[in-house]
Amino acid sequence: MECLLVSHTHWDREWYRTFQLFRARLVDTVDRVLDLVAADPGYRFLLDGQSVVLEDYLEIRPHRRDELVAACTEGRLAVGPWYVQPDSILPSGEAHVRNLLEGRRVAEQVAPRASRVAYTPDSFGHPAQFPQLFAGFGMDAFVYWRGNGDELDDLAPVWRWVAPDGTSLAAVHLGGGYFSAAHLPSDVALAAKKLEAVGAELGPAAGGRVLLMNGSDHLLPDAHVDEVAAALEASTGWAVRRGLLEDFIATLPPEEDQPRWTGDLLGGRLANLLPGVWSTRTWLKVRNRRAESLLTAEAEPWAALAGALDAGDEQPALRLAWRSLLQNQAHDSICGCSVDAVHRQMTPRYEAASELAVETTARLLDRLAGLGPERRVPWSDSFDLAVFNPSPWPRTDVVRFPLEGFPLYGIKSDGTADVHPIALASLLHRGYEVGGRPARLVAVDDPDRVRMVPEQVPTDVEVVVADVPAFGWRRLSLEPAPEVADEVDDGRRIEVAGADDEPVVVEVAADGTLAVTLGQRSWSGLAGLEDLGDRGDSYDADLMDDGEVEVASVEVVRRRHPSGLQSLVVTRRLRVPAGLIEDRSSRSDEAVELPVVVEARLVPGVGRVDLRVAVDNRAEDHRLRLVFPTGAAVAASRSATTFGVARRPVGAPDASRWVHAAHSTFPN
Repeated sequence: MECLLVSHTHWDREWYRTFQLFRARLVDTVDRVLDLVAADPGYRFLLDGQSVVLEDYLEIRPHRRDELVAACTEGRLAVGPWYVQPDSILPSGEAHVRNLLEGRRVAEQVAPRASRVAYTPDSFGHPAQFPQLFAGFGMDAFVYWRGNGDELDDLAPVWRWVAPDGTSLAAVHLGGGYFSAAHLPSDVALAAKKLEAVGAELGPAAGGRVLLMNGSDHLLPDAHVDEVAAALEASTGWAVRRGLLEDFIATLPPEEDQPRWTGDLLGGRLANLLPGVWSTRTWLKVRNRRAESLLTAEAEPWAALAGALDAGDEQPALRLAWRSLLQNQAHDSICGCSVDAVHRQMTPRYEAASELAVETTARLLDRLAGLGPERRVPWSDSFDLAVFNPSPWPRTDVVRFPLEGFPLYGIKSDGTADVHPIALASLLHRGYEVGGRPARLVAVDDPDRVRMVPEQVPTDVEVVVADVPAFGWRRLSLEPAPEVADEVDDGRRIEVAGADDEPVVVEVAADGTLAVTLGQRSWSGLAGLEDLGDRGDSYDADLMDDGEVEVASVEVVRRRHPSGLQSLVVTRRLRVPAGLIEDRSSRSDEAVELPVVVEARLVPGVGRVDLRVAVDNRAEDHRLRLVFPTGAAVAASRSATTFGVARRPVGAPDASRWVHAAHSTFPN
């Protein structure tokens, strides 16, 4: 038997304690690692495959930087390849790319190179495209714990993971978890006896080559590993080495001897998958997707064009935005399974990432439109608007922008203050028109917007802009005009001519659901409501099928504007149980009213229906979902994943041999 003992710590940057509280322990941990490296020539340590911990440590211990660099240079300390240990499923594929890029950049500030082992020990499943992604970064292997289903029957602890494009990578499954050799007794003989039992259990399936992971969540390193390894070798006759994952990967069987398999790893055969985290604290997922979209679909395309036209380099600002976002994509952070304080502290990071993306985009577009660095809007209530389209196809759509001139205030010749004419138009609710057609004014009750008069909310303008070229722009001229308000009534039907003049129709049924027609296709019962009790936790739902949703009332408001913009605002007031009874065995008899507002919106020339949903959640311990029946016999579902589309059968797989229940819903 050959055993490799890998000392490590698994460092959740924040989880059941906040970042700063855990960082204090991280400093103690790395201090001990460096002390052990100095005292024991054979000591090696894996710093959890993420390089953000290097930054976190050196901010507190800058005087130990040289020791850290020396340990990495001598191959005693493995760092990277990730920047943070991510959740593998929830971030976008591009976010994983940036995670590995930033991880390598930070690691190589202290080490000759980042680790080439894609060590991902504790993420809740993995996407099928990971082999292609990791191979593109020159990784030698993928080391993991969670995610296998019944494909394990055909695999070995070392197998070949094949991506959909055919790219393959060695995968090493941690059969005993990333903690198989953790919590060693202080007594050397007892510690060796414990490892002998672990090796005997894992050895047969591993072909006599066992990987023993000496560490776990937030554990300080054991100081007697050298003695334990020697005692284990002496008592068993096994060949016992201390080392790093790279040492294990160097001795893998040839590729042709590794069983091959293709697909995602979303099973619970040997380890809890915990798929409930995919929808825990949904607001985190919404903010994450918004920040990713602002960066990848808006800021970075225009930054690339600006760079090509010598209009400035904003890559440092965008990299700073990515760093803030990536720190929120650590698996216990984005998954929403940490204590409340952790998730409150995530909000400023999301705000930093999104604000940097939004303002960088605005500055880039100002330059591309010819606006100078002062970014002054002409001192007039007439103005031009440059509309940019970042899509790779022509677009017709609605554009919304604030009536806020810059600078907001000026100084008259007599020394008194003056308000920008555009902001004054907003204050006085003056109207605008574009090309002789009225624009729509929208009052915005946003506490983050400037109010010149406390009781007067800011105003936005909406206009429909047609045929903006792919990755191009159009200039519009807006002129003051009398305000034209929405026509408001209780009608239940709206219709526009969509793309290619095909009809787009929305009607509200008596129960508040929507019937939609797009050209020759029609659906009904859309945006239905399902409410179930949930006595689970932040990792798993435990749903209670307890009857139909009671809709106490349905109110409909129809708005139509001469610009062609139309909407139906449907307010349904549900009666749902207030929560669970004390022993959590059933929902309470006390009911509360829960308003759900769905706004369906149509834009002329656009062949889609936009929905905006707002919920005033007044109940506890339940799951509320919108339901969209297809009216078709569905055999499989498709959902977006990391650089791919996954096709999965409807319904959960057989999980009779799994330690965790199977699931049938997936993020998209």
